[in-house]
Amino acid sequence: MITLHIHSHALFKRIGLVLLLTLLSGCTSGGRPADVEDLPRAPQWNAPGILELTRDAEANRSDALVIVKEGQLLYRDGQVTQKINTHSVRKSIMAVLYGIAIEKGLLKRDDTLEALGYDDQKSPLTPLEKQATVADLLKSRSGIYIDASGQNWERPARHSSRPGDAFFYNNWGFNALGEILERKARKPLGTIIVEWLAQPLGMQHFTAADVDWDRIKGSSVRQYIIYMSADDLTRFALLVANKGEYRGQRVVSSDWIREMTTAHSSSDTDPKQTFGAYDGYGHLWWTRHSDGRRRIHADGWGGQFIVIDPETRLVLVNRRNTGTNLLAQGWFLWRGVDTDRAYVFRLFDNVDRWLQSQEALSTKTNPAAPTAPSH
Repeated sequence: MITLHIHSHALFKRIGLVLLLTLLSGCTSGGRPADVEDLPRAPQWNAPGILELTRDAEANRSDALVIVKEGQLLYRDGQVTQKINTHSVRKSIMAVLYGIAIEKGLLKRDDTLEALGYDDQKSPLTPLEKQATVADLLKSRSGIYIDASGQNWERPARHSSRPGDAFFYNNWGFNALGEILERKARKPLGTIIVEWLAQPLGMQHFTAADVDWDRIKGSSVRQYIIYMSADDLTRFALLVANKGEYRGQRVVSSDWIREMTTAHSSSDTDPKQTFGAYDGYGHLWWTRHSDGRRRIHADGWGGQFIVIDPETRLVLVNRRNTGTNLLAQGWFLWRGVDTDRAYVFRLFDNVDRWLQSQEALSTKTNPAAPTAPSH
């Protein structure tokens, strides 16, 4: 499901850009705070129960971990300001960008690749494949099965499905969305993220230089690679948890967040094994149910996760540093690439249960004052 990304050319280019920006900026951030310290602390901030639940995070190779409830910090530790490759979490970021683009009138859900004038120059699309829509790409139901950058898992035979007919986790469509957005917005993807997300959300580390591109021989469609800190990714996750608002500012509509995080593919529409550890897929977001509650997930190779409970607005961001150069990536691979998805699921569910128990205890200990009789 989640693939390995080693992009030597993109990595070397990124290292040069980062060094140049560091020299020019003197490592300053224009007077902005250096992290999410400006978020308020929850009453349970670093409470013994939270510390007990997170004590084995390091043993499970969590390099950065942030937990937030209703916009208030519960826990924050590790390399939270380090820009780390988001891997497939990039796709969930792209889903929000598409909501904004659609609301700006730059494109429509039912635009076909033919209408958009989009094609793969090395593996040209057939007339039928060109009927795949933006919505098909967002739902990963395009039916276009072409070799893609960043994909090392087996794909169905080409032409084995019509657009919209079947779910397949397909990097060709994910990558195409990045190129289409750049063309319609007439801006580089890094600039789009800065203007549409980083600035409205007050991201403190992301710059336009934190997007790289990679390609393979069999396809002209490039893969976009997004580097983002855990702190900045937490702000993005809070936007989704708050139904498109961040600190009172509307960034994207609540209707889009609802459509984006609704499972458009599930075991009701496709084979259950297609979804791996999850039970459904929306617009570039996974869905899962636990304890009778719906969770929404962004999931990237190497241990990159966003987990959200839309009802309680509990947010967890977990990162593993997969390296920004070949030596660091080699060290990560030597240590093993198991994403330990089960640990992240268990940690989130346990924190959610613990918070519910604390709320129940508080209600029992401090019952609401009786309402005065009316006269």
